[in-house]
Amino acid sequence: MSLGDFLGFLHSQLRVTLPEPTTRFTNQTIIVTGANSGIGLAAARQLVSLDAGRVILAVRSLERGEAAVRDIAASTGRAGVAEAWELDLARYASVEAFARRVIAELPRVDVLLANAGLYHFAFERAEDDETTITVNVVSHMLLALLLLPRMRETAARHRAGRPAVISFTGSFTH
Repeated sequence: MSLGDFLGFLHSQLRVTLPEPTTRFTNQTIIVTGANSGIGLAAARQLVSLDAGRVILAVRSLERGEAAVRDIAASTGRAGVAEAWELDLARYASVEAFARRVIAELPRVDVLLANAGLYHFAFERAEDDETTITVNVVSHMLLALLLLPRMRETAARHRAGRPAVISFTGSFTH
């Protein structure tokens, strides 16, 4: 890559205004893990502003999750759409309990945005595996598999043949 190519790339990343989203999420139920801060919070806020029917902030700390719910309501003017539910991805029992609650309380799940993640510099264990792998990969896969039947039902009943969406986010930073 030449210097000119690199500078062109930098310019394209720093000087481009992203288009406003046009997709609406009317009546859809969306789960966002790690939604009390960072990209997860921004995504949840955007989904609420795009008319989502219900946005579940799946968070490790209910206190921080409730603060995020208040922040989203204040910034979007849409109170009662976002709600915080406890989910500790370092514990499989928490993932299973969260999935049971989803099945019991949510008649539909249109989108799972698997966003939560962490990055530890020191080796730590969670559920007999390295914590980063447990939280960022294994628990999100477990959650997706546990929610898949409800998401298939949602697609069949509410999405006119369009599949429900499972999206995994991630980066080196977590």
